Amino acid sequence: MTAHPNPLAPRFPRGGLREMAADALEDESTYRGVVIEGGRVPLRLHAVAFEGCVLRGVDLRDVDWTLVRLADVRLEGCDLSAARLADAALERAEVLGGRMLGTQLPQVTLRNVQLRGVAAPFSIWSGAQATRLRVDDCDLTDAVFTGASLPASTLRGCVLRRTDFHRATLAEADLRGSDLRGIALGLPDLADVTVEESQLPALARFLGVTVADEIGGGPAQD
Repeated sequence: MTAHPNPLAPRFPRGGLREMAADALEDESTYRGVVIEGGRVPLRLHAVAFEGCVLRGVDLRDVDWTLVRLADVRLEGCDLSAARLADAALERAEVLGGRMLGTQLPQVTLRNVQLRGVAAPFSIWSGAQATRLRVDDCDLTDAVFTGASLPASTLRGCVLRRTDFHRATLAEADLRGSDLRGIALGLPDLADVTVEESQLPALARFLGVTVADEIGGGPAQD
């Protein structure tokens, strides 16, 4: 198969980033060229945008943000556990490390987004619309992607145990190297998906076949 193009990387201001405190964020605001290191952000925000920003080690647990836009943004080691981001859009964004346990991003738009080394079990991505999405070495156990559009997405080396992809569009998705045991999807959802031979036993139940050990060679003895 032809390798999928990598997501475009975030672009940051040439003059560098200015520091900002996490608790200084406000509603209906756009933040450009800032770096936030540590601290606790407000639990509720509406109509907030980040452009050319870095959030490093920030505590975003339990936040309930609406109408959120992240463009040219990198999140490093942040904790978004139990966070809810409604009407969210991420473009040229990277999420590196950190936690997204139970994070809710329903109907999120993902363009040129990369997640790497993120612990995101039970996260909710239902109805997500993705273009150039790459997910590497992430734990997505029991995550929900029902109805998501993920064509030509790459999910390599991830834990996808009991991850729900029912009614998701996965055409040309690359799932090689991922743990697919207990993955939830329908047979039509598997069309044009790329996996490795070693992953086929985890998908056998969708094909209506049984994978058995190889029968020993040689003729039967009387």
